[in-house]
Amino acid sequence: MKPVLVGVDGSRQSQRALAWALPYAAQTGSAVEVIMTVRRTTDSAETHAMVREAEAMLSALTEDVLAAAENPPPVSYEVVVGDPAVVLVNASRNAELIVLGSHGMSSIRNVALGSVSTACIRMGSCPVLVIPAGKPELPDADGELALG
Repeated sequence: MKPVLVGVDGSRQSQRALAWALPYAAQTGSAVEVIMTVRRTTDSAETHAMVREAEAMLSALTEDVLAAAENPPPVSYEVVVGDPAVVLVNASRNAELIVLGSHGMSSIRNVALGSVSTACIRMGSCPVLVIPAGKPELPDADGELALG
């Protein structure tokens, strides 16, 4: 079975996306793959330092969310150097679902969803779920997703 892919950037919204993905993946028998990206710089030492910092942030974020989860599915995580939209669209080829956090409300759709969410929705190879600002709706005891 393909994993549920969660794109995180360290924001509260990305934590909510991961928190939503865990029970969903557990109910569907999927693993969760968490990806954080850093952009390549012209200085390889600086890029390497950014990767190390992102790895520490990603590890802490994932552990915090997992600590609050009941019976979480298998979770892996990695930091990838590259453009977040490109990395996630490429990773979507091997994913069941992409889960992302939104960046708030705006009258301009691209700003409301964010350029990464928009790229994943337009070019991804699997369904994309964008968790809105606020408390995410989690699957209920029967495995049904609350749609609103």
